[in-house]
Amino acid sequence: MALLRGFADRTHAGRNKRYEFHFLKSPVELRGANQVQSIVLERNRLSGPAHQTRAEGSGEFEELACGLVFRSVGYRGIPIPGLPFDEKRGILPNTNGRILNEGEVVPGIYSVGWIKRGPSGVIGTNKPDSQQSVAALISDAPTLAPCVMPDTGALKSLLTDRGVRIVSFEDWQKIDAAEIERGKPKGKPREKFTRIEEMTAVL
Repeated sequence: MALLRGFADRTHAGRNKRYEFHFLKSPVELRGANQVQSIVLERNRLSGPAHQTRAEGSGEFEELACGLVFRSVGYRGIPIPGLPFDEKRGILPNTNGRILNEGEVVPGIYSVGWIKRGPSGVIGTNKPDSQQSVAALISDAPTLAPCVMPDTGALKSLLTDRGVRIVSFEDWQKIDAAEIERGKPKGKPREKFTRIEEMTAVL
């Protein structure tokens, strides 16, 4: 908030460019002939209790002239076979991280991050979010059924049988080193790979 107030207090000082923040609005349509000329935004309203608030469309729209659009948040969760999924919100339905199936808790399965709450918040938001889910797991631990095969070897064998490429910690170290090397010519700490295929190609 202090940072945004600082922006608001700045004077134009004769500059011919400015930026504006539009809060509580979601893009719903791009318009234009051969190129983008405007974007349609839906005004949102907040609902839900504190720390579980979410934005909902109000049915009120406005059109904003623009010639260029950048998408910075486009994540949408995808279903996992065998687990319930909220198609509207793109999340695993849950309460405090405990997965819900038609309102009933599914024992031993938990969620965290955007698959838990949708694409909202910042990196720092994930810390209390994950603490909530871990607290639920620890609270449930005494009543959870033990794993039939509590052995990582069994999991590795299953993945190998299914042809799943396993990335070990040593593999990750190679990827990490490659990203750092990629960044050096550009004067950057690292140049991250953006596709899984690029990462595995290093290995």
